[in-house]
Parts: sequence; structure tokens; C-alpha cells
Amino acid sequence: MKKPSSQPLISVVVPSFNQPATINNCLQSLLIQSTADSYEIIIVDSSHQEYREEIEKVCAQSPLIRLIQEEKQTFPGTARNIGIKASKGEIVALIDADCEASNDWLKTIVKNIKENIIVSGVILNGTPRSVYGSCSYLIEFNHFLPFKHTQKDSTVAATCNFAAYKTVFEKVGYFTDHRAFEDILFCKKFIQMGGKVVLFNDVIITHLNRTSLDHVINNQKLLGFHSAAVRKEFGMSPQLIFKVPLLAYILLPYRFLSILSRLLKSGMLFRFIVYSPLIKYILIYWCSGFYNGAKS
Repeated sequence: MKKPSSQPLISVVVPSFNQPATINNCLQSLLIQSTADSYEIIIVDSSHQEYREEIEKVCAQSPLIRLIQEEKQTFPGTARNIGIKASKGEIVALIDADCEASNDWLKTIVKNIKENIIVSGVILNGTPRSVYGSCSYLIEFNHFLPFKHTQKDSTVAATCNFAAYKTVFEKVGYFTDHRAFEDILFCKKFIQMGGKVVLFNDVIITHLNRTSLDHVINNQKLLGFHSAAVRKEFGMSPQLIFKVPLLAYILLPYRFLSILSRLLKSGMLFRFIVYSPLIKYILIYWCSGFYNGAKS
């Protein structure tokens, strides 16, 4: 078993809310990392009281794990900020409680990281046998499908597979207190300040997706709402939709074709053809969320 260091090179921050089952799998993947570098794992948990004892038990399995408990539910970005500020590492890596890291995740982060970049990479489908889970994956993570080149520049990085020097977070000003879209906003600010977001094909995590259609739809409505609300708050496009919210539904073909384009590049045309009717159906609910966010 790896021993904790008083000055680890890497701090892994994991926000947690009512996820004792999935966070255990996440922690198991983090505890068997192949890296020789020292690291710590910080769990920032704001679960309901009935889950706390189980979360505490899961986090007590290794001295590498440090548990920070919040009394009130915190949004993921806020929880990450708490963990980042409490971290001891020079490098901060972010992953979610419903994800599992590849064995060499931290090793590849250290190999690829540079002073003025955000490192992200590939997100694999953790629910390939679920139709709804696979549709959720293709809609939400199509920017991060496997790719052939060693690396490629991007404008976005998913905070479930995200790393940077701690100074980057201090420079940009941490994540905003929003339920969603705070990662895209952070990357936008960082790029405006001269930074780069780079995806590497060997920085890999697996995401366990929602497998109930109701849960997938509710999540897409939430993501659509916050995408619009945050864009509106910070004066981002599309300004016309904020003036005429019903135009939110014209985003459906745009999003559908964007997903198609990325799947074609990843050699997933057959999968797209099979899932396309359901993807269109789910995207209608994303648009309804965007409509409500534009009105807010």
C-alpha cells in the first residue's frame, strides 16, 4: 500500500454527493495507480446524513484519502474549489465519483502536463450495454471520444478528467458556483488569459452513465438550463435566443449534427445510426432546459 507524503506531487480532488457505491469504485481505481510519484486523494462530500457513515467507511480504507465533509449540499464546482484550496500538491487532478481512472491515469498526467495548459483526454463509456446509458454518453461526452493522434487542442475539458498546476486555478479564479457549465466557463477564461486546453489520447477515464431514461432526460434538461443561464449571466452567445427564448429549439439540429460530426471522426457511424432517433428525442429535452434557462 502506498504511504501518504507530507508534500505530494499530485492532489486528486473528487466531489461527492450521495454516491457511496460509485465512489468506492472510483477510489479503488485511484489507489492502484501505477505512478511512482506521491499523491493524495481529497474527497469533498456533502451527502445527506443517511449516506455519511458509508462514505466515511469507504474513505477510511487508505491513509492516502482525506475526507472533507460539508454540512450543506454543494455544487460540484464549489466542492472542487474546496478540495483544490485544501490540496498540498503542485498538480491538481480532478475526477468525479461516478468515474474510474485508468491504471496509469496519474502517470500520463505527469508526463503530459506543462505550466500553461489544462490536461484532459479520453472518456470511455462505462455503460456500453445500456441503450440509454450509451445515448447519454454520446450526447454528453462526444468531445472526448477516443482519437488516433497523440494530442489535440480543444476549447473544453471535462472536469471528470482534468488536471493543471495548482497555480492555474489560482490564476483563473477557481470554478463559479453553478450546478453545470462551470467547467466550460473556466476553460474559456483560461484560454482568454493565454492558456491552452489539450486533450491527450493516453489520459483516460471511464464514466458510469445514467441508465434510466427518466434520469437521462432530467439530467439533459438540467444541463440545458444551466448552459443557457450561465451563458446569459456572462454575456455569451447566443444572445438572440436570450431575447427570443423559443428559438432555443433551433439548437436541436445544430447539436445533432455536431454529435454526428464527432462520431464520424471516431469511426462510430453505425452506433450513431442505431441510436440517432433516441438521441434526437433526448436532445428535445436539452432544448427545453435551454429554453427555460434563457427565460430565467
